[in-house]
Amino acid sequence: MPAHLQLLVGTPLFAQAPAIVDTRLRTANEAWPEFCISSKSSLAARKGTDGPRRRPAARPQPTAIDIIIIVIIICVTDFSVSFKMRPFFSRRRFFLSGKNKISIFNPYSSCSQVCCSLLYKLSVLLLLCVLALLLLPNNIQLKPAEPLPAAARIFCIISTQDTRHDSVAVHVKRSWASRCDRHIFVSNDAHEELEPAVFAPLHDKWLKMRAHLEYVYKYHFDEGDWFLYINDDNYVIVENLRHMLRSHSPDELIYFGCKLRNANNQAYMYDRSGIVLSSAALAQFVLRALPNETICSSGRQGDAALEEFARCLGNVNVLPGDSRDHLGYHRFLPFHMKDYFIGSLNYSLPHHKYFLDRSYYGLINFKVPISKQLICAKMEYMPIVYNHYYLTYQVKIFGTPQRAIVNENSNTN
Repeated sequence: MPAHLQLLVGTPLFAQAPAIVDTRLRTANEAWPEFCISSKSSLAARKGTDGPRRRPAARPQPTAIDIIIIVIIICVTDFSVSFKMRPFFSRRRFFLSGKNKISIFNPYSSCSQVCCSLLYKLSVLLLLCVLALLLLPNNIQLKPAEPLPAAARIFCIISTQDTRHDSVAVHVKRSWASRCDRHIFVSNDAHEELEPAVFAPLHDKWLKMRAHLEYVYKYHFDEGDWFLYINDDNYVIVENLRHMLRSHSPDELIYFGCKLRNANNQAYMYDRSGIVLSSAALAQFVLRALPNETICSSGRQGDAALEEFARCLGNVNVLPGDSRDHLGYHRFLPFHMKDYFIGSLNYSLPHHKYFLDRSYYGLINFKVPISKQLICAKMEYMPIVYNHYYLTYQVKIFGTPQRAIVNENSNTN
């Protein structure tokens, strides 16, 4: 080959190539055994053949100080991105100062200042949230919630008689009586639907009360924590009664109702709106008061039956409780609802006069303030009890928060 072609082709370079390649291969072959040994050792270590497997070192977690430093840097750093737009967005310029400067802290350009400020605040808030999550301990142990106290069991004793079974008592059976945990009708005659406990004809209220309460204690005492003794012409919101009693224990010697006082300043409950006794009070009345003639009479009492009942309970240390709500409004209403809404009570009516003369709490202008936590009211016409039951338990009021207490579903004020 001519010399000038050898010079152009670079024959000397090709001649040197084998030597260069041979040198590089020899260097690689010398390093290969060490590489193989190192690779085999590391592979054996990974497989656990040459020694126990080692856990990789845990990556250091960022501390609170690290996060705080990052937040400070972000807050102090002024991210300046400026731009200036020409008509039709044909040209863009960026400025680090001047009126077109866009900064998280000082947005001077036509760009919305609100957006810049909002983005900055959101970024800082996000970093603070990350900091809070990192500061939380990894082994948080949540304490189990304390169990709520069991709801009071209400046992309802509904007093009726044969002449009122179909016209009055059956409406109670078909409406609010089912809201009691257990209920029983007490009467002087049998009835197929009511299935009452039948007692011999007793023509004195006090003798009836003694017989009814003694029977319930003997055969149904374990079925209730509180015992509501009530007439068959009342409407009762049992959930409100249970709500009132949750601050009391059935082991207390106490009873509730519409509270009156006699001429001797002795407190007693008006039976026209029911009487509620704790299980302890009922036990004391039956076991200690009834067998002792000196502290509890066994004879007829006529119109003084309720006062005698209070005297018997007082002699065995059972106290009359306050059934009003926290505002001093009445929960037990012994008269028809319309008597409270049309204005003041009528002193000329016998029942109104009896109540006004003996009311335990002072009344202004013969007006009785009605609680929104109503428990019991007298019914003038019993079939209307279905209207009350529907409005209390089935009507849904939209636009108002759902309430846990049934009585607050209707405004009685």
